Amino acid sequence: MKNIYSIIFLIFFISVSYGQEFQVVELDSLKAYEIPESYANRRGVPYLAKKNVPYIFRTPDVYFINIASYDLMKNTFKDMKRKDSIYKEINKNYTATLERNERLESQLKSNFAKTDSLDQIIYQKTQATLIHTQKALDYTINSLEKATNSLEIVEKKTKQQRAKSAFEKILFALGGVGIGVIVGVSL
Repeated sequence: MKNIYSIIFLIFFISVSYGQEFQVVELDSLKAYEIPESYANRRGVPYLAKKNVPYIFRTPDVYFINIASYDLMKNTFKDMKRKDSIYKEINKNYTATLERNERLESQLKSNFAKTDSLDQIIYQKTQATLIHTQKALDYTINSLEKATNSLEIVEKKTKQQRAKSAFEKILFALGGVGIGVIVGVSL
C-alpha cells in the first residue's frame, strides 16, 4: 500500500513540477525566484531548490522532499516501469499459453469427434457381428435339437430292434425246443 501512495505522490510531484520556468523577481535589491501558480500543473523533473536562495511561491501548496526521498521515488517509478514491462511479458506469455490451450482444446474436440465416429463404426460392426453370431447360435441350437431328436429316434429304433431281436431269439429258441420235442416224441 505504501508503494501505491509513493507512486501517486511521485506522479503528482512530477506532474506538478514539469514544464515551468521560474522568473527572477527583484525584492528590495534582493533577487528571488518566483514560482508561478501554473507550476502546479507542470510535468517533468521537479525543480531543485538551492540553499540560501529566496523563493516566492504563488502555488496553493508546496511539497518539500529531501534528496534521499526523491531518489527513492525516482527509483520506485523506474522499478514500476520495469515491472510494467515484466507484467507485459507475463501477459504476453499468458496470452500465448491461452491461445495454445485453445488450439489444443479444438484438436482434442476434433479427436473426440473422430473417436466418437470410430466408436460408432465399431459399435455398428459389433452389432452386426452379434446379429450374425446370434443367427449362428440359433442355427446351431436348431441343429442340435434335430440331432437330439434324431438320436432319440435312433435310440428308440435301436431299443425296438433289440427287443424285436430278443423276442425273435426267444421264439426261435422256443421253436427249436418245440421241434425238438416233436421230433423227440415222434421218434
